[in-house]
Amino acid sequence: MPFDPAQRHQIEQDVLTAAWEAERLAACDGAIALLREIADLERDDDGDVILGADANGHNDLLSRIATFLATHDQ
Repeated sequence: MPFDPAQRHQIEQDVLTAAWEAERLAACDGAIALLREIADLERDDDGDVILGADANGHNDLLSRIATFLATHDQ
């Protein structure tokens, strides 16, 4: 039995919503992973995180955070 137009439209909307929610959950998982890495970083006597850089002044974690934010900024 075929769907009527209203049912078809609702199914299409449900599929779009599910895809959007899956994308948001994946983004949240990525954010949590980055936050866990920050939590595991070395800290100074005041409890502030120490972010190290390589010889060229690059910090991989900060680059990954910037990339993450640029990708998920909607």
